[in-house]
Amino acid sequence: MSPEPEAPQEPESITGFKALVVQIVDPSLPATGRIAATNAARSFLEAITRNLVAEARQEGTTWLEIADLFVTSERNVKARFGDIREYDDNDD
Repeated sequence: MSPEPEAPQEPESITGFKALVVQIVDPSLPATGRIAATNAARSFLEAITRNLVAEARQEGTTWLEIADLFVTSERNVKARFGDIREYDDNDD
């Protein structure tokens, strides 16, 4: 019998994010430390979201389709994630 394949190693960024979550929910830590961990986690998730929106746009997803995912207007997602020079869906 051959040995089972090793599970893929978790990216360092995910390990760090999990550590932040552990800090956020640890009632033994001071509230200020948990607030700092919450802000760091929020920044991490915002960066991931920005990358995913950029990836979706490269794949051809329209601003309106992205707006629907955020339950907001096309204008709002363009303001939050868009390139200020490129607000249309025609990337010619």
